Amino acid sequence: MDTEQKLFQSLKNYAGDDYEESQDSFLLTLIEDATEEVLSRVYPNGFSTAESKKKAHDSVMLNYETKIRRIAEYHYDKQGKEGVTSFSENGSSASYENSGTPESYFRGVIPISAIV
Repeated sequence: MDTEQKLFQSLKNYAGDDYEESQDSFLLTLIEDATEEVLSRVYPNGFSTAESKKKAHDSVMLNYETKIRRIAEYHYDKQGKEGVTSFSENGSSASYENSGTPESYFRGVIPISAIV
């Protein structure tokens, strides 16, 4: 099982009883977006070729799988609350650092730069 399929299965398990097959494309999008976020943190200067991006993508999937999963889970939990920084409902409340992925989720992500 490749890493993306493993992340997909993990996200389906995370959704639990809320999971429906119709959510497959949404869950895959969450994984793709989380991967792109981590990829842009690891390689802040971008890529010169599609081949170098593919190689970097594979490396990020391998080395930051847990971070990608956690970011995808975070955004799964926030669905319907995009842009909200805090809310209260039925006596429980939640707040978010910002409307995007919190910086704390990127702890341990090491940027790589090359001298050109």
